[in-house]
Amino acid sequence: MSYENWKDKIGTFEVMDVRGKKMDFFPALKAKAAALKNGEGLHIIQTFEPVPLYPVLALMGFEHHTEKVSGSEYHIWFYRVRKGE
Repeated sequence: MSYENWKDKIGTFEVMDVRGKKMDFFPALKAKAAALKNGEGLHIIQTFEPVPLYPVLALMGFEHHTEKVSGSEYHIWFYRVRKGE
């Protein structure tokens, strides 16, 4: 599957805007991702491209699509295509 197949669903994804957060948001993100069913997703807004998230969420069964909006704003959509580890 690819972003083209699920881009019409991104408006239904829960948004996590973690720009400027001082805390480690990864545990909360992982918990939210683990609770999602196939066909659901998360929309992350961050000040940098969170490349380390990609392989972790891929193992959990997610695909991703990233858009760089500005030099300090990235939007990343994670879509669950299957239940993973």
